[in-house]
Amino acid sequence: MNNIPLTSLFTSLFIIFYLFLSFRIGYLRGSPVMKLLFKMDKKISDKKLDRNVRAHGNFSEYVPLFLIILFIFENIGLASYNYLLIICLIFSYGRTAHAVCFAFFDHNPFLRISGMLCTYLGLGILSIQLLVSVI
Repeated sequence: MNNIPLTSLFTSLFIIFYLFLSFRIGYLRGSPVMKLLFKMDKKISDKKLDRNVRAHGNFSEYVPLFLIILFIFENIGLASYNYLLIICLIFSYGRTAHAVCFAFFDHNPFLRISGMLCTYLGLGILSIQLLVSVI
C-alpha cells in the first residue's frame, strides 16, 4: 500500500511536464532527434529559446523543494489528504502557469504573477506549517 499517494502522483505529473519542457527546448534548439520527429524549417529567436530555457530551469528549481516537503508531510502525517491535495493543486497551477507564460508567450503578466504567487503560496504554507510543528 502506498503511504505517499500525493507525492507519488504529483512526482509523476511533474516529471511528465518536465520532459515536455525538455523536449520543447530540444525542438527549439534544432536537435537532430527532434528533426527526425518534426519538420523544422523556421529559425527560432534567441529570446524565445532563452525564455523556454528559463521556463525549464525555473520549473526544475522549485518542484524538487515542493516534493521534498510534500513527502515529509505525507510520511509523518502532518496534514489531511484533502488539505495536501489543495496545496498540491495550488502549487501545480503556479508551476504550470509560470512555465506556460515563459514557453509560449512573449508577455503575459497574469500567468507570470499568478504562477509565482501560487508557487510561493504552496511552498510557504507547507514550510511554515512544518516549522511550527517542530518548534
